[in-house]
Amino acid sequence: MSGVARRVVVIDDDANIRKLIEDMLPGPEFQVWSFGDPRDALGRLHEIRPELIVCDVMMPEMDGRTFFKVVKRSEQLRDVPFVFLSAIHSNDEIVQTLDAGADDFVNKPFHPKRLVSKIRATLRMVDRRSGGATHSDSLTGELGAGGALPLLKFCEDSRLSGRLMVEAAGQRRWADLLGGELVGAGGEPETAGVDPLDALLAIERGRYRIEQRRLDAGALKDAEDRAREDRSEPTPAPASETPLLPGGRLSRIDVRGNNVEIQTEGENRPQFTVTTVVIRGGQVLRKIESAWQHALQRLEDQELARSQIDRQHDRVVATIRELTVEGGRRAASDPVVDGALLAWAVSFVAEQARNSLGAVMTVALLRRTHKRLARERETLRSFRVAEDGRVAPDPAAVSLPGEAVRAVAEWTATFLAEAGAMAEKVRGLKIRQATRMMEADLEAAGFYAAVEAAQRSAPPS
Repeated sequence: MSGVARRVVVIDDDANIRKLIEDMLPGPEFQVWSFGDPRDALGRLHEIRPELIVCDVMMPEMDGRTFFKVVKRSEQLRDVPFVFLSAIHSNDEIVQTLDAGADDFVNKPFHPKRLVSKIRATLRMVDRRSGGATHSDSLTGELGAGGALPLLKFCEDSRLSGRLMVEAAGQRRWADLLGGELVGAGGEPETAGVDPLDALLAIERGRYRIEQRRLDAGALKDAEDRAREDRSEPTPAPASETPLLPGGRLSRIDVRGNNVEIQTEGENRPQFTVTTVVIRGGQVLRKIESAWQHALQRLEDQELARSQIDRQHDRVVATIRELTVEGGRRAASDPVVDGALLAWAVSFVAEQARNSLGAVMTVALLRRTHKRLARERETLRSFRVAEDGRVAPDPAAVSLPGEAVRAVAEWTATFLAEAGAMAEKVRGLKIRQATRMMEADLEAAGFYAAVEAAQRSAPPS
């Protein structure tokens, strides 16, 4: 058995039966979710990703066979084994259930140890049937000194489609990734007011499991169909021709009286690369690039290429729009400073580092350094890091005390120091160049001087 708990879902309308099975499947060998109504379970199964389902046959709202059929329609869940429970002892009932695809059948009342033995045997049988694929497609081990952060970077660099899961001290946290991009995070037990990704990053000791998700052939077929419908050509391109990449994006924004253009396009050179340039008065202020490990040249790649272009363009536009809030240049001696200006500076420094770190690692590192420094620097609590890595001030914190400049400068310096330890290219990042669009405002606020002071006072790495 793996060192990580096997995930089992129990569905029975009898609360006593559910409690009995939960008690017979203890941790750390098992992790159990129980539901009294199959309809409630359907809303959670893709999140839980069970390795086995124990299900009653006769239930009032939805019977076990109907639930079984619905689950088997899912590409991700159709291979999950079922062990059915039933108080009906008819041989015909048992045969019909097994013929429908169930892996085992247990009559009620049952001996708890016998049920546990069947569960273990079913899991072993499935592992053997898959040739060990369940375990060969996963990595397990103990968290190292860096906690979950290095694991997230590994998942992103590997373009993982799957889940990073960490278990420690009675809690279970995970991050779901698609092609190396973070698409969601969660955990149990849930903690009010705590972001799931932050909770994952806060774990310093425990066991991890990285699971590779099976590719969904049905989803690929749907993507191909949508791509064909969206193409502007009246007829499909010949097989010998390479489909054209989707068109680029152009946005114009008025930022404090200055007209700013944001242009984004994708090209294969030979990797698929998305480039965004920020232009003011005909001068290129910033150039942002992100690249995949391969070209996107197939018809089914069109939707993916479009989503990457849109995602990067929208993220940069949203970051620059943060500067359209009311505010203006202030002298460094003024008691208040524009929170949107400071948030924008951190966002664009992080955007530059993203080219080397990757998106998931950048967001994780921003959040980890923010959380650590906010314990001492109260003004940092007025900022938040969105899932796409943009830093934004709280709506009520447009004007902040002058101390916020030093706090955000320290955050920026700390982020760059830790990012530089992970990616050599980040060490030479020029903050003034990354934030050139608002250089005069940041200079007047004393931001650059504060960053330099923070970097000088930082302990040697």
